[in-house]
Amino acid sequence: MKLTDKNSEIRIYHSAWKNTLLAVCCLAFAIVGYFIMIDPTTKWPTKVFGGILNMIFFGCGSAFFFVIASYKRIRRIPFLTIYADRLEIYKQRNGGYHTVNYADVKTFRLVKIHSSKMIAVDYKVVPLIHKFEEASDLKQSIMHLSFNETGTIENIPVHNLTMKGKENCDILNHRLENWQTNGSMRIKYE
Repeated sequence: MKLTDKNSEIRIYHSAWKNTLLAVCCLAFAIVGYFIMIDPTTKWPTKVFGGILNMIFFGCGSAFFFVIASYKRIRRIPFLTIYADRLEIYKQRNGGYHTVNYADVKTFRLVKIHSSKMIAVDYKVVPLIHKFEEASDLKQSIMHLSFNETGTIENIPVHNLTMKGKENCDILNHRLENWQTNGSMRIKYE
């Protein structure tokens, strides 16, 4: 992947192998629930909570991870698309993209929350205020919690992608730096 072409886009996908492994682990827990349920020496509360509910929860989780991974793989849907002037993040719940414009961003940085790595998006002051004011009450409380944890209102999970988190962060900062250099030159000449 070359970073010299400023107009090219970089597509970063969810790792199919990691999602498949997650689906297989969920399926293993569902199978354990099945064995708990068919064991004649197990008492009924254990059969209900350790067997049936375990099978339902982990069986549905396994199916969900497998279907989502297959759908994204077949349709070739990238999780992150990095352009010269913006970043687009795929949102599963509405099937669309959330755009982060480089004009609104100071920097990107890699943070670790417990065991998951994320890229924190440090917004400039005015866009940060606008994003917070335009959000619903529930989203504002999530932003506040995120701000207390990482120092920013928006984080991008990178622990389950085809590229390492550090590489993603470096590419984003490189594109942001290029945009800031070229964007400031365009403003001077206009």
